[in-house]
Amino acid sequence: MHIDHLRQLRPVCPTCHAAGREPAALLLGHVEVAEGDEVLEGVLLCSDLRCQREHPIIDGIPVVVADIASWASHQIAGVMRRDDLSAYAESLLGDATGPASEFHRDRSNLGIYGWAHWGDLAPPAGRGHGGAYAALLAHALDLAETPPTGVWLDLGCSVGRGTLELARRGVGLAVGIDLNFAMLRVAERVRRQGRARFPLRRGGVVFERFDAAVPDIPAIPDTPDVPAARLNHTSHWCCDVSTLPFAAACFDGALLLNLLDCVPDPLALLFETGRVVAPQGQVLFSSPYDWSPNATPMAQWLGGHSQRGASQGSSVAELRRILSADRAAGVDTGLVIEAERDAVPWHVQTGERSTMAYSAHMARLRRRA
Repeated sequence: MHIDHLRQLRPVCPTCHAAGREPAALLLGHVEVAEGDEVLEGVLLCSDLRCQREHPIIDGIPVVVADIASWASHQIAGVMRRDDLSAYAESLLGDATGPASEFHRDRSNLGIYGWAHWGDLAPPAGRGHGGAYAALLAHALDLAETPPTGVWLDLGCSVGRGTLELARRGVGLAVGIDLNFAMLRVAERVRRQGRARFPLRRGGVVFERFDAAVPDIPAIPDTPDVPAARLNHTSHWCCDVSTLPFAAACFDGALLLNLLDCVPDPLALLFETGRVVAPQGQVLFSSPYDWSPNATPMAQWLGGHSQRGASQGSSVAELRRILSADRAAGVDTGLVIEAERDAVPWHVQTGERSTMAYSAHMARLRRRA
C-alpha cells in the first residue's frame, strides 16, 4: 500500500459501520516492513476510541473487513501459503493432497482467473481463450459514454487485469477490491514486480507454472529509467464489497464485471456501489447470471427463480426493474441503466481441454444526481 493512496482514499472503519456507529477514519498505525513510501506489513487503526480495530496490511495489501476473525477463518491458508516453492515441489504436494483438497481447489481457481486475465501474455501452444477478461473489458469500455478519468473502483478485481487496464487508460488511481487474498497477491505481484505468476491446471491434478512479464509495469521500484510514480496508479485492497471501507461518493466511476452472481447479497453490492460512486459517475456492469447456491442463497438471486413474479424469472428483466429510472422494484440503489449490450461472449477455461462458454449481459449504469 502506497502511503499516498491512504491520503487520497481516506478509508473508514467497516467494523464501526457494522456496529451501527458512524464509521471513523482509518489511520496508519504501526509499520513493520516498508520500502520507501510502500507499506508492506503494518496496520490501519480505527480512530474511534470505542473501536480501535486493527486492520492488517499484509504483502502490501490492506485487509479492511468488518469481521477479521471470520475473514481469517476462510482466508488464512491463502495468506500463509508460501509462493516460493518450485513447480516440482508443488506437483508433489498436489499429488499428495489430491483433487478433493483445499490446496487443489485454490490452485485451480488461481489458474482459472489467472488465465482469463493474463493468458494472452504467453499462451502455451494449443490452449485457447487466454486473456478473455481483456476482451470482456474492452466491450465494457466501448459502452462507456466517456473514457474513465479520476479515481475508479474495480469491484471483484480478482488477479488485477481490470485495475491495470484502468491505469493504462489514464485514470489517476485505480483501486482493485477483492475478498480473496491469494488472488490479490497475484495482482500485487503484477503491480510491484511486473510479472503474472500462478499455477495453471492442465487436467486432473497436473499443473504447470505460468510466469510472464507484464508490459508497462516496472520490475523494481525506483528503477532509474522508470519513475517509481508509475506504481502509484493502482492499489489493491482486501474488502467485502457489501461493506466497503470508503466514504460516500469518493469514486468517479467503477467496474462491476461478472461479480453480481458471485456474492452472498447482490442487492447489497448494488447499494454499496451506488453509495461510493459520485453523482453522475459511470458504472460499467456485466454478468452471465450463473446463479449458484454455493455463492448466493437462492432467496437473494435477482431472477433465476420465481417465474410467477413480475420478471418471470428473468435476471435481465429483474435488474432492469431494480435499476429503472422510475424505481419499478420499489428500491433505490442510486443507480440507473443508461445503455445495454447483450450476448457478449465470455469464456472460462478450467483445463487444457475444458472451457465454459457464457453469454454476458452488459450495461452502463449512471449514479443519479
